[in-house]
Amino acid sequence: MIKVAVIGAGNRGYEAYYPYIRENEEMELVSVCDIDEERLEKIRKEVDLDEEYIFSSTEDFFKKMDQEVFCDAIIIATNDRDHYKTTMKVLDYPVHVLLEKPISGNKKEVVDIAKKSENMDRVFMICHVLRYAPLYKKIKELLDKGEIGKIMSINHNENIGYYHFAHSFVRGNWSNAEKSSPLILQKSCHDMDILLYFIGKKPLSLSAYGHLSYFTKENQPEGASSRCLDCKYQDTCVFSSKDFYSSNKGRGWRNVVTDDPSQEGLEKALKEGPYGICVYESNNTVCDHQAIAIDFEDGVNVVFNLSAFSNEVHRNIKIMGTKGELIADDHTNEITIRRFKEDTFTTYKVQAEHGHGGGDYGLMDAFYKAIKGDKAEVLSGARESVLSHLMCFAAEDSRLNKKMVEFKEEI
Repeated sequence: MIKVAVIGAGNRGYEAYYPYIRENEEMELVSVCDIDEERLEKIRKEVDLDEEYIFSSTEDFFKKMDQEVFCDAIIIATNDRDHYKTTMKVLDYPVHVLLEKPISGNKKEVVDIAKKSENMDRVFMICHVLRYAPLYKKIKELLDKGEIGKIMSINHNENIGYYHFAHSFVRGNWSNAEKSSPLILQKSCHDMDILLYFIGKKPLSLSAYGHLSYFTKENQPEGASSRCLDCKYQDTCVFSSKDFYSSNKGRGWRNVVTDDPSQEGLEKALKEGPYGICVYESNNTVCDHQAIAIDFEDGVNVVFNLSAFSNEVHRNIKIMGTKGELIADDHTNEITIRRFKEDTFTTYKVQAEHGHGGGDYGLMDAFYKAIKGDKAEVLSGARESVLSHLMCFAAEDSRLNKKMVEFKEEI
């Protein structure tokens, strides 16, 4: 039996990954650590845990670990800014580690974690879930088979979705780059990673452009209130939180706003907490749209676009090769191959369940299999993941300082 502990038992650490543990007869959740007492109470009701192994601080968690190593694996899914201190301590114990991305919002900390993890003889994985999602695994398979020849250029788009951006990057945990990390790192280290995975070459240079243009006080409608529930536009504004978490696309994030399941509890949270604030009056500092041009080895060029202004949350990609082109969209889970001089085209429909197009489940399955001895399942170890993060730091440097950045690997 693989005993698992979760540090940071929120939307990712518990909601996304615990379902796999619950379904796997050879894994068991034995401990949770979270600063949110309401969240811990919710987990107490859902999981039969020994009270001795439920912690409201990492200090208490590590004191217990110093007395006895009570788990075989630890999932770290705390706030970004807490990753470094927590992970460096966890790496002192003989346990397997699954670390939520980004590794850290600090460049040096990312490199330090990677270097320390490389000295361990246990599994260390970063949650770059796209590598484990069926759609992206199929794209990689087709590219490796040479279906479109040699890759020459790629257009890749991450469409955050207007409602997702408002929830997570205007009102939510990742709204302020100084308190968490830049948008390109927090949201799109996934995308830098999947580009590296597909191309199999190193980046040489990049140029980035991006702005916070819309979610600002200057764009607030005349006469709007600071909170949605007090606002005359609450029934017409597309970013209104009035019904968003109860009868709209935000229902999946209902438990992020509050663990109180009642309507009264939700209304209280929207009246007092960050998720009820007008999107034009938040303390957000991250870009709401960004574009990056990247030059890879062997003359491969990539244009990546990241935007809040899309109707749905999805990624779409066009990969152009010497023999044809590949077009894919994770909203439809379809891949189309069009080969030059051929009148027909081939479309693949990929089946995907669970979060991130099956990536959450695939990641946990790979983690389990790697712990059991199949290290080939690890597609997002330290070295692979650091490279994507360094690309993001370079992109932010380019954006802020309005310059092209020559990329240099630093691990």
